[in-house]
Amino acid sequence: MLKTLTIALTLALASTTPALAQMASYTTAETTIGVLLEDAAAKAILDKHIPGLTDNPSIAMAGGMTLKALQAVAGDKVTDEMLAAVDADFKAMKAAK
Repeated sequence: MLKTLTIALTLALASTTPALAQMASYTTAETTIGVLLEDAAAKAILDKHIPGLTDNPSIAMAGGMTLKALQAVAGDKVTDEMLAAVDADFKAMKAAK
């Protein structure tokens, strides 16, 4: 009985994963760049606050990193102010959904 319930719950959650992912809040500290680039609205926010980032030919190699982690290797090209502005827009985007 418990095994059947576990399987049913797993299948139910698996079928709702896309909906749950769309509802998730993005953050510069936790969301990978690859995930952000797949969302047109998130990509637009990156273009607005960190010009040239999404057009950089090397950005695909950073797909598994967060923006906060990228900041550590990008020097002054990704500032705390930029990340704060991105996070604020992500929060506003989440509130609008």
